[in-house]
Amino acid sequence: MSEKRSEKVRKVLQLEGRAAELLADYEGGLARITPTKHRAEQCIQQAKAIKPTLSVCELAELRRARSGV
Repeated sequence: MSEKRSEKVRKVLQLEGRAAELLADYEGGLARITPTKHRAEQCIQQAKAIKPTLSVCELAELRRARSGV
């Protein structure tokens, strides 16, 4: 038995379907980028761990390198 749906009901169903597709794409994107973000955060933590061990001369060198001099 096929029932005729109103325009508004069809629109709601269409929007819900589109939202489900977009959310699935978003979740897939997060799954791809999350490991990359984790690796970036690991690099930042490693750099922070090394920085206190730098000598005064090395700190000056780091500042110059960051400033582009």
